Amino acid sequence: MTTMKLSDHLPEETEIIRDGNFSSLGTLYSSNPSQVVYITRGDDVNKVRSNRTISCVITTPSLATDLPPHLGVAVARDPRQAFYHLQAALNKNPEFSLPSFTSRISSSAKIHPSATISPRNVDIGQDVVIEKNVRICEHSVIDEGSVIRSNSIIGEMPVISPELGQTITPSGGVHLHRETDIHANIVINRAVFHGYTEIGEQTKIDNLSVIGQGTVIGDRCLLCGGVSLGEFVKIGDDGWIGPNAIIADQVFIGKNVYITIGSRVTRDISDGMVAKDNFVLDRKRFSKVLRGM
Repeated sequence: MTTMKLSDHLPEETEIIRDGNFSSLGTLYSSNPSQVVYITRGDDVNKVRSNRTISCVITTPSLATDLPPHLGVAVARDPRQAFYHLQAALNKNPEFSLPSFTSRISSSAKIHPSATISPRNVDIGQDVVIEKNVRICEHSVIDEGSVIRSNSIIGEMPVISPELGQTITPSGGVHLHRETDIHANIVINRAVFHGYTEIGEQTKIDNLSVIGQGTVIGDRCLLCGGVSLGEFVKIGDDGWIGPNAIIADQVFIGKNVYITIGSRVTRDISDGMVAKDNFVLDRKRFSKVLRGM
């Protein structure tokens, strides 16, 4: 992989505290070699310390002094925006993009005539069902037995600056694993850099939910209606996320986690816990409390 320096690609308004070498872009949970990540919360500093694949960090001035001295560090008013500026600069490099191919559609797939399928970079497996007005964008991989219900969008372009309506050209994709069930009016954003937004096997996402780019959801999860997941969220297997729950960017949700209706999750949740509103409880204790009511 090509090795580059932070100072060669970041915008002028970003201040380089310690220049550093990198060869990939990543998240706090990924293990790409010599990766650049961004952080905006104090809790993220420990995540950086525990991930040895991180070589450079884009962050705020207040957090920069807490980072280990061996890391390259750049500071910006909006680290997320600076990170995407870096992605845009690298997007022309083939190393940072998924390879292109002619779309492949299984003969056993059932696709409504009103659905729109990109002519490039789409792979649709056996017995997939795609209902009316669905849009399947580039670099979408849909494994066998999956169902995508009406008016959903797979591989939508993410909006990076909501205030300006700014979009970027992603270099990743979306991967729906075997027997996923995507209900109506769902938006699943395409990963911004090399890799996929992933929905695990036999996971169901209910109506009117939005999945942020780069998010990875485990197997056999249930996301109820109106759920909103930020970017780079990671959710373990067998999770249950209640209606209208919101999960912030770069949050880790463990296995067998239960998130109640309308909860706002801004911090990591360990395996087997319950999140209620802004509180986290042991799941077994939560069940005992409910039985005693």
